[in-house]
Amino acid sequence: MKGQVQSVFLAMVMAALLPISAPAAQVRECSAAVPSNQQGHWSWRLIDGRKCWYAGKSVISKSLLRWPAAAPAPAQAKAEAEPVSIVTEKRSEPMDAQARMLDDDNSFESRWRSRVTIE
Repeated sequence: MKGQVQSVFLAMVMAALLPISAPAAQVRECSAAVPSNQQGHWSWRLIDGRKCWYAGKSVISKSLLRWPAAAPAPAQAKAEAEPVSIVTEKRSEPMDAQARMLDDDNSFESRWRSRVTIE
């Protein structure tokens, strides 16, 4: 009998705590900055290298935060529609490379040695 009372009590405690511990998960949209007319507490998480501001104190999963879908600006749409021309330049042949001799008076080593003179 004592075991049945304990199991019923445990079931009642779990049923009472279930709605508190498991809030409904909902996707929230990110904001690039805290709005000027904010109400309540705002938190942020780093999403895609930017601060994602959202309303609420709780730390929610990153998978529940989304950046709003942005429509392309008319200038961007026009730029994407135009063909892009690629200019290719002739590469030089590595075997044609020539070493250049530095002026000995202007080299790092000669300037360093001129600073330290042993007499």
